Amino acid sequence: MSWFELHRCAYGWVRATESGGRFDVTEYDLTDDERAAFDARDVAALYGLGLHPVLINRFARQAGYSRDEYRALLAPYATETTRRGRWQTSSS
Repeated sequence: MSWFELHRCAYGWVRATESGGRFDVTEYDLTDDERAAFDARDVAALYGLGLHPVLINRFARQAGYSRDEYRALLAPYATETTRRGRWQTSSS
């Protein structure tokens, strides 16, 4: 259930900081690793723990990271993909 709690926590924090509302991280049942990553605003660790990429984007921006900054943090998780268009034959 902690994976869901991590998402709830990140979303709750983003919403609270956007609106100036109250946020209490102790209301969420996070593991020690999740809590440490959340408290440190460690975007890469949160991604590694499974936080959804769309929520990562919003969380990072609200935490004060520029797009280039958090893209650099996530670079180690990138995988190279090779794609072919339907019009390209598989024999070439």
